[in-house]
Amino acid sequence: MRTIDSLEVAGIQTKEKILWEALGLFSQRGVGAVSMRELAKAVGIRESSLYNHFAGKQDIFDSLVETCWEKAQAHFAQQGLPFSREEDLSVFAQRDLSLLGGTVSQVFRYFFEDPWNQRFRSLLAISQQADPRAKALYRSLYRDYPLQVQEAVFSGLMEAGLFPQGDPAALALGFYGGVFLLLHTCDTWQEAEPLFWAHFRQFARQQGLGEQCEQEGPI
Repeated sequence: MRTIDSLEVAGIQTKEKILWEALGLFSQRGVGAVSMRELAKAVGIRESSLYNHFAGKQDIFDSLVETCWEKAQAHFAQQGLPFSREEDLSVFAQRDLSLLGGTVSQVFRYFFEDPWNQRFRSLLAISQQADPRAKALYRSLYRDYPLQVQEAVFSGLMEAGLFPQGDPAALALGFYGGVFLLLHTCDTWQEAEPLFWAHFRQFARQQGLGEQCEQEGPI
């Protein structure tokens, strides 16, 4: 006989499997096009069993938002990287462009390689036209939030005298615009990495830091 603890663990595992399979189906066809019956089949349980874990598709979607956010936070904390503008951004205050670029690339690499985030980004991208909430989340997570963090990074670099004075919000838009394009047009980090470094070098040259940007690949 299984103990209460083992039943709780089994419940957690089943719940995460439901979320993972839902994320896969939703990211391919959108939330509205996937039935609870299809989801139950993908998970390998009865449709009625889904309701032991979630009230319905909206509950599953809400849980996916929370889960993907928490997984990203946990990853950044494990890597010693800030996840918001309110955290310590001193890791970016580096004079050496090679180190700075490496830190920045480590941040964006996560969004290419984490399988949960890959699917979640696809889900929001294909759902935003039909679902106002998905559109708001898409803009918040992949436009507004990164721009706010990047603006704080540039502001800190300017205050520390490590970057030319300017408008940090405009610089954030100029830099992140290229990264945003790569996020949505490259399938893997292997494809995106050389393009990221080309963008990083060009951006640095435009800010008068070109003497450190002459070699190919990572600086």
